[in-house]
Amino acid sequence: MLLGELYVALAKLGADVQLRDAIPGLTVSAVREGSRPVAGYVVLHGGTRFTWWRVDSNHTASDIEGAARRIMEFLEGEPRGRGRETGA
Repeated sequence: MLLGELYVALAKLGADVQLRDAIPGLTVSAVREGSRPVAGYVVLHGGTRFTWWRVDSNHTASDIEGAARRIMEFLEGEPRGRGRETGA
């Protein structure tokens, strides 16, 4: 299960991750330096890409560790609407 593998990779990077049976995705929380924790929701889109926050924040599902790093960078980065894009 790809979401399960992503769960493990995110937990290894220090994220607080929750996988619920009733919701087809992961809830991921990380602490942004100098701020309170930020949460996001990750889904597996079409069985081939992980997507979070908006459609252009995605990463191939065949690279679990890379996806976990990108998700953490997104959560730990600048507050939404003030800078960095994480792209496709």
